[in-house]
Amino acid sequence: MQLLALDGPAPGGVQVSCGESRHPGQAQGDHVSMTDFLAGYALPPGAGVAGDPGLKASQHTTGGALSVFETTIEAGPPLHVHDREDECFYVLDGDLSIRCGGDAFDAPAGSFVFLPRGRPHRFRAKDQSARLLLITVPGGIEDYFLQINNAATDEERHQIGEQYGIRVVPE
Repeated sequence: MQLLALDGPAPGGVQVSCGESRHPGQAQGDHVSMTDFLAGYALPPGAGVAGDPGLKASQHTTGGALSVFETTIEAGPPLHVHDREDECFYVLDGDLSIRCGGDAFDAPAGSFVFLPRGRPHRFRAKDQSARLLLITVPGGIEDYFLQINNAATDEERHQIGEQYGIRVVPE
């Protein structure tokens, strides 16, 4: 019997057998969704997935549903727009100043922020760095972050942004 793992074992080393149904009464060969192969997991403090302690959930661990990061920001990104993802924050520590479309608002610790796809937005810490959970739906933005953070030139950053449907827009 062959074992199936999406991107290696899920956190905790869990693998699901391809030949066994996870639903009672489901015959082998019946259609199963991506979530049939996912495993629940818990990460201890300071741990992450894919070798990144800040990455708490990835497209691979959630079947593409979402990505979650614990991160600290200061200046934040320039005004930008996502074509594919909605972006959310839960502010753990500090205060954020946020612009989304024509709206501007503050988000102190304990606040939840939703930034819909297609709306230009930016965010920055107000007085000192801010720690937050960054959530994107659907998942996969971790691949963009990996590439954009290693880009050497503005042209390379622009090409990566185009590939992932994320672009900087004028103020």
